[in-house]
Amino acid sequence: MRLLKLLLPMVAIIGILDASYITWEKVNHVIPPCSPGFACETVLTSKWASIGPVPLSALGLLFYVSVLLIASLLFLEIPYIKIAKSKFSVFQILQFLTAFGFLFSLYLVFVMGVLIQGWCLYCLFSAATSTTLFILTRALKGDPKETDLHREIISFLYSQVLKPIFFHFDPEFIHHQMVVTGVFLGSFGLGKWFTKQMFSYQNPKLEKDLAGIHFTNPVGLSAGFDWDADLPEILPYVGFGFATIGTVTLESYAGNERPRLSRFPDSKALLVNKGFQSMGARALIKKLNEKTFAIPIGISIGATNRQYRDMEEQMNEIVKAFKLFENSKVDHSYYELNISCPNLTTGQPFTKPSTLSKLLSKLDVLDIARPVFVKMPIDLPVSDTMALIEQMKKHKWIIGVILGNLTKDHANPAVTTADREKWRTMRGNLSGKPTFERSNNLIRATRKKFGKRFIIVGTGGIFTPEDAKIKMKCGADLVQLITGMIYEGPQLIGQINKELV
Repeated sequence: MRLLKLLLPMVAIIGILDASYITWEKVNHVIPPCSPGFACETVLTSKWASIGPVPLSALGLLFYVSVLLIASLLFLEIPYIKIAKSKFSVFQILQFLTAFGFLFSLYLVFVMGVLIQGWCLYCLFSAATSTTLFILTRALKGDPKETDLHREIISFLYSQVLKPIFFHFDPEFIHHQMVVTGVFLGSFGLGKWFTKQMFSYQNPKLEKDLAGIHFTNPVGLSAGFDWDADLPEILPYVGFGFATIGTVTLESYAGNERPRLSRFPDSKALLVNKGFQSMGARALIKKLNEKTFAIPIGISIGATNRQYRDMEEQMNEIVKAFKLFENSKVDHSYYELNISCPNLTTGQPFTKPSTLSKLLSKLDVLDIARPVFVKMPIDLPVSDTMALIEQMKKHKWIIGVILGNLTKDHANPAVTTADREKWRTMRGNLSGKPTFERSNNLIRATRKKFGKRFIIVGTGGIFTPEDAKIKMKCGADLVQLITGMIYEGPQLIGQINKELV
């Protein structure tokens, strides 16, 4: 600990030298020398290089000087500083500063790589320096209440800085960039460790054993975010206790016509119109064969989004997809049977008891070895949903229900009037807050009618730890989310788990 406390001011001094040099050159209107392959001049003369008349390098210099002063107090074993009549923890201040510096560096790297499409050697060096300061601070041991402060800082910075920037760009473009970032961080040990330090919260009290599956915590990633299984390596370190891949279809499908994603911020919703975008079951099996996963991974399976001769052909295709995964060496823990996506060419053919019964009877012959959850529609009346679950009750291999999916109800009171009018001109259906109360009502009804027969996964509209608690009070054993993470930030998973404890 003593060595770490010594390294902090030393690294801060390195940052001061870098920022001072860039600031001096900026004030004197000189472009510093740059290595081949870098675009220092392009970056340092861009509109992003200053905030008003103040160069970012000058703000960086102020940041590193502040870190040096606070880190020096920490090294001298001064735990608190007094300002007026208030007393502040030196460790907390250092946590705040280094977390802010790191996240701002991430923002600047995003600006260089995506907006300017050029790299400044000195700026990258500064980003590496601020990242090192953050890592060193996270390695220090402090009061548990203080060491969790970084998630609150990340939440503030995400909502106030990063999200406004992200929301200026096409949602699919941002989603792709986040997936690329996740793949990169999950490809090496330091990236995983760093992600865990940033977001994850772990506690043995969160662990659950359900249907023979060990969940490290009850917060999962819903199907629809990682449809081609790019992220299993990084998801445990973000803090998820389980995750669902897909929805996967037998044949590949490039997705519905663009736009496939849109944002409705006033309604806290996403308009989704992917229609089971998938590389196909065979390609996904080849991609995942013989890989091992740190958390339970589920495979969501549905029908390929195309026209069928009849329902028999559609059911046979779903059966074939299950059979492929059953005969594969993929290390998945469970399945999700998705009968409720409203964005398919064929609609929702298995949301009637008679047709669902036929599909489940066809799947019976496979003698499926892993537990199966069924992803339910959210807009049906409660009585109709209970009738569907009554059919599932007859099949012992169905051990859970996921409540629920996208809403296609244009009269949904949780959607603002302006968003409702906008929705009428667009294709797709809504996730997020418009599904929250409907999901809760179905969870309550299912638990009341079927007791402990089914594991209940509550999904839809989880934006805060309190939202997750409400789902569980209604009767959910586990919860899943996507939209809340997009609106609130990836630290939300850790915040939920901490509050559940």
